[in-house]
Amino acid sequence: MALTLLRGIRTQTLFGANAGLFCTTRRHPLAHFTTRVESVQTSEPKSVRKSIQQATKEAAEHKTQGFEAVIGIETHVQLSTITKAFCSCPYDYGSQPNSTVCPTCMGHPGTLPVLNAKVVECAVKLGLALNCEISMTSKFDRKQYFYPDLPKGYQISQFDIPIAEKGYLDLDIPMEFGGGHRRFGVTRVHMEEDAGKLLHSESGSFSQVDLNRAGVPLLEIVSEPDMRTGIEAAEYGAEIQRVVRYLGVGNGNMQEGSLRCDVNVSVRPIGQSEFGTKVEIKNMNSFSEISRAIDYEISRQILLHKESQADKIVQETRLWDESSQKTFTMRKKEGLADYRYFPEPDLPEVVLTSDYIDEIRNSMPELPEAKRRRYENMGLSMQDVIFLANDDIVIIFCITLIFTLSCMLCY
Repeated sequence: MALTLLRGIRTQTLFGANAGLFCTTRRHPLAHFTTRVESVQTSEPKSVRKSIQQATKEAAEHKTQGFEAVIGIETHVQLSTITKAFCSCPYDYGSQPNSTVCPTCMGHPGTLPVLNAKVVECAVKLGLALNCEISMTSKFDRKQYFYPDLPKGYQISQFDIPIAEKGYLDLDIPMEFGGGHRRFGVTRVHMEEDAGKLLHSESGSFSQVDLNRAGVPLLEIVSEPDMRTGIEAAEYGAEIQRVVRYLGVGNGNMQEGSLRCDVNVSVRPIGQSEFGTKVEIKNMNSFSEISRAIDYEISRQILLHKESQADKIVQETRLWDESSQKTFTMRKKEGLADYRYFPEPDLPEVVLTSDYIDEIRNSMPELPEAKRRRYENMGLSMQDVIFLANDDIVIIFCITLIFTLSCMLCY
């Protein structure tokens, strides 16, 4: 009955484009994984929607030109803890600038960090969800770099011994993009603190610093360079968002900066084993932007190769400009040696026990991949499986609808 109702909802014209909740099933194909808040963002021009629908086709055309893309993603997940990572300050999105700060998160001399135990719990939970090996003993390190919104002059992070590593993420590509199962490797998951935020004036003549976000706990998820198209990368990011929300470790709202994806893109001739020069792309506020930014960057790099100007592809950080649908240079990318990592002297090692990990594993809910496989084993089509398991709004609505109809039939 539920399946019949769902099929009717998706096909009947009674629910028009402005019918609120179900308009997500009638928008561009990436609507399967747009977030609840993204669904109310400013609508994109028709030309942009067309380019999204053609993204997979264009990516395939890149291969026919003799090149393939190599894509990896660094995802920063802001944790929904009550206090920050190393102090007792709260963090509330939208608070008045510099209203939730203290000497510790501002990096005043003589202050000492104290690790929030909830951060470790969230890290273990996410590591298990991503099928990682959990490190029974890990440590924190100092990542040295200067930026106006990083008052300490270094970031507390994890370098050579992360809390989780060697995992993978399974997902299903929507049918409109060819369908099929994909498995992408996860290199590592590590804990770190966030920096503050720069507020730039409209004239560009000055910037102000808001340190409310400084010290907020993050989990950085580093993928293997297993993706080859913008669609695959966007689906990977969307699956990470779903896992984060299912686990309850964060809200995953990209427009708030609670989920940030930095994409590394390079191209190489088909058949070549060595990677090309990678370029990092930032400033993408939705998964559809991730797809478009990657497709543009692939085209830009292939064009430089074809024009014998491959030397102009340098390791750098580029920003995505939504209005022009292009990337542009932000700064040259730092190398690993520039960060001068060394063990954080003010924090002890993080030592876990098997009982602690088992307790967290037993408390975890059913994850999106397991739910999709369960629905698939029930005989549902892949389109229905993705429709049901990937959109929490639809699930809540369908349960409510079925309950309401059942009550009406009882009368």
